[in-house]
Amino acid sequence: MHYDLPVTRILQRELLVCSPDTTLAVAASRMHEARCGSILVVDPALPEQVLGIWTEKDALALDFNDPHALERPVIEVMSTPVKTLPDHASLGEAAVRFKQDRIRHLLVVDGSGRAQGVVSQTDVVNNQGIEFYVHLRNVESVVKSLPLQVEAETPMAEVVQRMREARCDAAIVCAKGVKGILTGQDVLRLISQGTLATTAGRVASFPLIIVPRDATLYQARQLFAERRIRHLGVAGDDGDIVGLLSYADILDSVEQEYVRELQAALADQALRLQKSEQALALASKVAETSLEAIMITDHRQIIRSVNPAFTLITGYTAEEAIGRDTRLLKSGLHDRAFYEAMYERITESGEWRGEIMNRRKNGEIYPEAMTITAVRNAAGIISNYVCVFSDISEQRRSESDLAESRQQLEQQSNLTESILDTLPLMVTVRDEAGRFVVVNELAASVLGKGKPDLVGCPDEEVLPAETIKRLREDDLKAVQSGKVVVREERLALDTDNPRHYLSYRRAIRLGRRQLTIAASVDITERKHAETMLAVERQVLRLIAEDAPLQRTLELLSGKVEKAVPRARAMVLLRGGPAREDGGVPMSLGAAPSLPAWFRETLTSSVLFARDATCGPALHFGVQHLCDDVRLDPRFSPSRERLDRLGVLSVWSTPIMSPGRDSLGVFTLFLDDCRRPTPLEQETLDHACKMAAIAIERSRASAELQRLATTDTLTGLANRSRFLDTAGEEWARSRRFGHALGVLMIDVDHFKRINDTHGHAAGDAALRHIAACLGTGIREVDRLGRMGGEEFAMVLPETDGVGAMQVAERLRQTVAAEPFMLADGVPLRLTVSIGVTVRVERDDVLDRLFARADEALYEAKRNGRNQAVFNNGALN
Repeated sequence: MHYDLPVTRILQRELLVCSPDTTLAVAASRMHEARCGSILVVDPALPEQVLGIWTEKDALALDFNDPHALERPVIEVMSTPVKTLPDHASLGEAAVRFKQDRIRHLLVVDGSGRAQGVVSQTDVVNNQGIEFYVHLRNVESVVKSLPLQVEAETPMAEVVQRMREARCDAAIVCAKGVKGILTGQDVLRLISQGTLATTAGRVASFPLIIVPRDATLYQARQLFAERRIRHLGVAGDDGDIVGLLSYADILDSVEQEYVRELQAALADQALRLQKSEQALALASKVAETSLEAIMITDHRQIIRSVNPAFTLITGYTAEEAIGRDTRLLKSGLHDRAFYEAMYERITESGEWRGEIMNRRKNGEIYPEAMTITAVRNAAGIISNYVCVFSDISEQRRSESDLAESRQQLEQQSNLTESILDTLPLMVTVRDEAGRFVVVNELAASVLGKGKPDLVGCPDEEVLPAETIKRLREDDLKAVQSGKVVVREERLALDTDNPRHYLSYRRAIRLGRRQLTIAASVDITERKHAETMLAVERQVLRLIAEDAPLQRTLELLSGKVEKAVPRARAMVLLRGGPAREDGGVPMSLGAAPSLPAWFRETLTSSVLFARDATCGPALHFGVQHLCDDVRLDPRFSPSRERLDRLGVLSVWSTPIMSPGRDSLGVFTLFLDDCRRPTPLEQETLDHACKMAAIAIERSRASAELQRLATTDTLTGLANRSRFLDTAGEEWARSRRFGHALGVLMIDVDHFKRINDTHGHAAGDAALRHIAACLGTGIREVDRLGRMGGEEFAMVLPETDGVGAMQVAERLRQTVAAEPFMLADGVPLRLTVSIGVTVRVERDDVLDRLFARADEALYEAKRNGRNQAVFNNGALN
């Protein structure tokens, strides 16, 4: 029943307190604000000492005609001593105390008298279960008499006086046919406002909440809780008020139920006592056949009865033991304090259980497992002790042997565990359900949990699903084959730092358990080295095959993107020396994973030292990292593009030549905020070294190609390269039937320049002539130096008229462009030009050059500084 609940379950632990000199007006105000029906008076110097209590009921005792009543200190009118209730009391006991002492509040204290909280009538009623209200069916059963009724104009002093005389805590107030309620709580509120001179109608609460007299108490309590009130009017069949229901009325019934429950408990106890006596009689018969020794003594520990097992264990017959003190059996190994503690325990709880060393008749000391039970008489005084014990000598020897075996096993286990923890291997043992049975320190560290937490933990709680699937497959193979199963696997517990392991698994059976032993070696560094070596071989093979630089850089970018999760690579190549403003021209080397719109913005760019991370990496030759571009002002100009890419961090590493020249920048764009791991950093450094080799090799190849095909003096195509391109254009003209013009150009009186001004002047003159010839020609036109002072030109899709126009324009350009010798002396240069075009009967390129060469000599014979066209056969 709910009235068996301890009061500690419902008490209000936050105590409302005040000092003894607090005025009644202040105390009432604090009670009203806290919605509390009582306040404790304590000494400020000793806050744990409660001097008294002032309640709503005490407020009714005030003289409302006294103008100074509210200024009185609370110590003068408080109730003292405070009624208390032990914290082990039940709700039923609290209900009885409320009824006996005619109070509404009790202070709950612990065994030391310290206040634990306050319990009220309201708390007791609100915590009664539905079973209580089934017994008390309607409110009429608890209403006692007609309530006090007053008119609204009645002065409060008179109302309080009448309430005090009637010993009631509420009155019904009538105002023009409407009924209200005036309670001690309303009086308390009036006191807190500092005024007493008013009427009942101004203080009362309207309207009075009414229930019919056949309403259940459960319904009434629900109304109390919902409306937050403590009184209900009870109406008769004709609607007139026949009573006033309060928490105190319900509490009276609680007390009656509690008393009835106690009476039923006493009757039940008497019945059980009778059955207990019968059981004791039966037990005495059973004791004779018991294998455990049974000894009964009086309250002075004098032996009064023993069973046959007592003689078998101790060696004393019944005649030798009965009438003697229990000291007969003492071994002398326990001191006085031991026995005092034993009997103190028996006195407190009625029983003692434990082990004790006793002595047999032959003097042998042996261990006993003993239980001593106190038997009390009707007055509650111990009259006898019943002692039941058994010899546990063999048990102790077995336990000792077992403890020694366990100690040895534990030492062996500790040694094995230490060995496993010392090994540079991940060692685990799992059962057939996938639960970890054994885990060494390295495995626990990799799996991210402590060893105690992992033992018994299912593998799906710490490993990815795909890894568990592989484990199950290998477990099955190990069970079926009975051999060690080896697998090289990639474990990504940390998605940003996956590791590679070489694992060995063997299945064993221990009793009914199928276990799998696994030992794994971390081969991440080895795999990384193998990957780097493979990349290096691929790059060197591409370099040996003279593959395009872009292909090599894209290969490196792809390898880095595979090694660094969620990264996209970009390689920018240095296009030349720094400009006057500090900018360095750049070109895009590779960006295989970046979208086309982003690559287009990088085809031709200039990097300054302040530009994001690429600029300082290129200019200063050191790596620059940004783990959050949203917070770095250097990325403000490119913020929109990076947001579109979803980039959060950028790593830029310079590509340096062996001579520490910046060749370019290797940049990674990542979609998360972080910095590179040691392996990722090693990958970047290696990629940059390989990129540097590829770039320098590409530049060297380009330089060799340039030297092999370019005239070193003039920068034009040399004879070999010119003839190759001329042959290509001649073949194209024959295939498509287009015209083809050929020009042979020779510098007039060049030998005179060398002889007069020296070879340096001659070289300068040739460079000047080459520059003039390259001015104003089309991109498809082919110009080259044939040797000495002789140049040649092929004009695709150009007929004779067009060829002559080009020749004449070139001749005039050379003649008009001034050439200055080193000493500042001007020198007039001119050229002679032979012109021809492809005709139908020409079937080889040599004939075109021969005919143009013949026209050139004709121009020289005619006085030089002129262009001559030849379209006929050779003379």
